[in-house]
Amino acid sequence: MLAYFMDAEITVSAKLVQIMYVLSGLFSIYCGVRAWMKKDNKYYLPTGLFWTLLGVVVAFGQWLPPIVSGIIVAVICIPAGLKMVRRGSLEAASKEEQVRNFKKIGMKIFIPALGAAVFTILISIFLPGWSSLIGSLFATIFGVILLVMWNKENKPMVFLEEGRRFLDMSSAVFIMPLLLSCLGAVFTRAGVGDAVSTLFGSIIPAGNLYIGIIAYAVGMVLFTAIMGNAFAAITVMTVGVGVPFVISLGANPLYMVTLAMTSGYCGTLLTPMAANFNIVPGVYLEIKDKYGIIKMQVIPSLIMLTFQIIYMCIAAGFSF
Repeated sequence: MLAYFMDAEITVSAKLVQIMYVLSGLFSIYCGVRAWMKKDNKYYLPTGLFWTLLGVVVAFGQWLPPIVSGIIVAVICIPAGLKMVRRGSLEAASKEEQVRNFKKIGMKIFIPALGAAVFTILISIFLPGWSSLIGSLFATIFGVILLVMWNKENKPMVFLEEGRRFLDMSSAVFIMPLLLSCLGAVFTRAGVGDAVSTLFGSIIPAGNLYIGIIAYAVGMVLFTAIMGNAFAAITVMTVGVGVPFVISLGANPLYMVTLAMTSGYCGTLLTPMAANFNIVPGVYLEIKDKYGIIKMQVIPSLIMLTFQIIYMCIAAGFSF
């Protein structure tokens, strides 16, 4: 581990990203240990096991043998699948305390929330080549400093326990984005792209560029809905549909792939598989209908998809 951070050939950006993963993993381990210590739900043993093992993979996966990481991931899926990862009894601040804190801080509370976007933009402008994830790291540090300055009652344990409360609220859904991000590579290696190409080849008229564009965009929506991640879907759909039925007919790949990606985001709005967008916020906001956010996004998603398809057709016309 020390050799990794001392290696001169590894960029500063990569090292900072790894530090962020280590800190995130250690926090997850903390949540697991606290679940065992507090015993505040009847499934405290599997809950603690889930968060502790997840923390080990996130923090030290860079240095673990792949087989070890795979076994750990398989193990943590057991309590998650059996719905044995449960929320503890850690309560939020009382109404009186919230009002008191609002009087101290007011609308300034949104400044730390905007930090991730601001730092990401600054990094992209002044430090090209650095990972955008580092913006979240800097924003978190900046936000903690501001919150301590604004309210001296914000001690380290406050941040740890509030972080644990939010992690508890998300429960095992928290790992879905991590698992889904791997699907693109797995599907490609498994030959799903070729299977999709064969399937669409029997449906799409040969040489019809615009039908190919519709199939590419709609396919991105469907695969994104299945995978929960447009980044995972783009690989499969570009190999299976984009290249043989759109790009090979002369359409500019820069336009087509970019717009297909944004079409995929329309699918992100329609699926519970995109848990970090559509399920976790509902949990935090305590919405009774856990699919309520998705239902509200159906019509805007379809409108945006229609626009993307038209845009792709126009862009294809400029390619010739």
